[in-house]
Amino acid sequence: MSNRPLSHLRVLDLSRLHPGASCTAMLADLGAEVLRVETPDAADPIRNLPGGPAAYDRGKRSVALNLKHERAPEIVRRLIARVDVVVDSGLPGPLRDAGVGYDALAREQPALVWCSITGFGRSSPYAARAGHDITFLGYSGLLSLMAGTTVPPTPDFVLTAPFAGLVAAVGILAAIAERDRTGRGRFVDTSLVDSAMWIIGEAVARVEAGGSPGWGESASRRAYRTSDGKLVTLAAAEPRTWAAFCAGIDRPDLQPLGYSYPGGQLALAAELEKIFATRSAAEWLERLGDTAAAVGPVLTVEELLSDPHVVARGSVIELPGDGDTRVRALRTPVRYVADDGTPFGFEPGPPPRLGEHTDEELVAAGYSADDIATLHRESAI
Repeated sequence: MSNRPLSHLRVLDLSRLHPGASCTAMLADLGAEVLRVETPDAADPIRNLPGGPAAYDRGKRSVALNLKHERAPEIVRRLIARVDVVVDSGLPGPLRDAGVGYDALAREQPALVWCSITGFGRSSPYAARAGHDITFLGYSGLLSLMAGTTVPPTPDFVLTAPFAGLVAAVGILAAIAERDRTGRGRFVDTSLVDSAMWIIGEAVARVEAGGSPGWGESASRRAYRTSDGKLVTLAAAEPRTWAAFCAGIDRPDLQPLGYSYPGGQLALAAELEKIFATRSAAEWLERLGDTAAAVGPVLTVEELLSDPHVVARGSVIELPGDGDTRVRALRTPVRYVADDGTPFGFEPGPPPRLGEHTDEELVAAGYSADDIATLHRESAI
């Protein structure tokens, strides 16, 4: 790991859910030494997800610590003394009450970078409100723009968590770059709502300019059902791509009409629905996929994993699971280019066993063997 961009950083991960885990997984893949604090009873929500350790804990070190134990604040303080970055998702009550937070510890470690990833952020009047992904999608305005999926819109995936993790990673690295110049760290306040709002910046700009937030009805920018029941996407929204599409479907008569189609865009969409229903998705992709017509597939997750793009980019990796099993997970999307021009992504390390590095990290933090034995007896670790 020493040849990776972030191999000089040590990160303490005190977070408990997807956003923090996504953030520190990316930092770990890029070389940071990430020390993750988990509960000793194996009730960790990330570890118990299908593929959770491989997806979120790969390449990290694990310390099993009961954060409710009376000695937890002291232990966490010692662990923080040995890191560059702390990531949390809202400090647990015992740590917060004991003054283990950025405001207190920055006086002792002025170079410390601390990133908190919460639903609404530190300064929001909603800071104490609970929620999960769909909550934050709703507050951000993003869910209102997804109303075409189902009514009411209910996404079948988690969006704000990994995106907020990415935003947090950017904030952390910016704070590290500043620290390299000034010697001082910074508190990074990341909100899932703010992160989701960033996605709809164009919609906000449209509303501020007096228009509607969406793109409106456009027959040249939507998904169509093919003869085999699958979907393909059409994004021929520019004169060049629209011309290529009309030529590709042998309907040059449609090219000059475009947005002036008699009956409007819904009528044009109905005409295109009939056209797409005459061939299978594979036939349309063979005919139009490599042209300027901007037609593409709507891949299922199962199809995605074997798609030529994913295979060529090495986007799916295999990591050790429990026992002799192997778990497939997504590689961090950052790619670099080698001196010979070959693109590559770093291989993540295997996920740790629960508490695998507890004793080792406590020794490094100054605890004696007797101290550690006592902590084990007291069920602190």
